[in-house]
Amino acid sequence: MHKLMATHYVKAVLITWWCLVTVVSGLIAVEEAAAIENVKAIKVEKLLTLIKVSELESEYDSLTRKYIGEYEQQIRKSVASTYPDLTGEKKKEIEQLLDAFLQDVRKSMGQVESLHDHLKQAYSRSFGEDELDRLIAHYSSSVGEKDAGMKKSAAIEYNKMWTAQFMNQYKARVEKLFQVIAVVARGKGKQGA
Repeated sequence: MHKLMATHYVKAVLITWWCLVTVVSGLIAVEEAAAIENVKAIKVEKLLTLIKVSELESEYDSLTRKYIGEYEQQIRKSVASTYPDLTGEKKKEIEQLLDAFLQDVRKSMGQVESLHDHLKQAYSRSFGEDELDRLIAHYSSSVGEKDAGMKKSAAIEYNKMWTAQFMNQYKARVEKLFQVIAVVARGKGKQGA
């Protein structure tokens, strides 16, 4: 009987030991994976610095603000020239419509993911550590620096194309806004844009 209990005891100890080793191995694997991801994240950040993403993003944001500001001024000038004689409550109501519309435009612009975050995720998904090392070596060279400069120029060109496309997408909404403004200017009631 003692021999049977001892055998069960040994089996229980071995099973417990095996479970413990499996759990510890799993934890070690999770820690190693986290460490690898951390090293990879550091390499991606270094690469984004070499590519000068912050400069690209700054330039992109500056141009976008400029174009949106010009867009806002064009809309305001158009309303002012179409309805030059507006005064009082009608003028105030139309200004509120314009402000709400332009605030919506700015809000939709703010919902776009940053270039830095987008590229960070893209590089993390697409490249392994060795590949990131090779990219870092490339962008650390004179050819890589030239490539990063070219990317800045290309980003500026892209921003101009994107802004034109954005404005075209808002064209229908601007037309609807002008319809609402016309109704308000004629004094036939209120409608939303």
